[in-house]
Amino acid sequence: MKIKNRKTRIIGVVLLIILIIVVLFVRAHIRIQNGDLVKWEGKWYTKEELKDTFPPQYIEVPAKNTPEEVYATFRQALLDNDIEKALGEIREENREEYRKAFEDKEKFEKWVKSLPEKISNLRIDGNFGYYDWDKEDGYKHTIYFRKNEYGYWQIKII
Repeated sequence: MKIKNRKTRIIGVVLLIILIIVVLFVRAHIRIQNGDLVKWEGKWYTKEELKDTFPPQYIEVPAKNTPEEVYATFRQALLDNDIEKALGEIREENREEYRKAFEDKEKFEKWVKSLPEKISNLRIDGNFGYYDWDKEDGYKHTIYFRKNEYGYWQIKII
């Protein structure tokens, strides 16, 4: 009798441990699906821990120029064939990509001629600006602007 009773207890304890592990995994999975747990750089954070560790990076700063001024300077520099000045109006992380694109002189000249003379009806949302225009190819094109942490607008994508 003792042996049978002991086996039953061991099986019960093992089943209880398995049940607890399953419940914990299911609970963790639900928290991950709900966004309550987030993995960042190999470490798990709750929403609160993530906010404390990595505070929001969005800062509204007063503008020191306008997207229209940036575009006008950019376009005129391209027309004057001053590539470096034009690249200075593009965000630093995108400059090399545009520098390479500008190397194809035939495509470059055609592209510059297709740019609108002025931009108007710019949409601005905080530190982001958007301008849409219909190009000769029948497609709508968008210029994306972004204000940097010092308050200067720059071209993100054109």
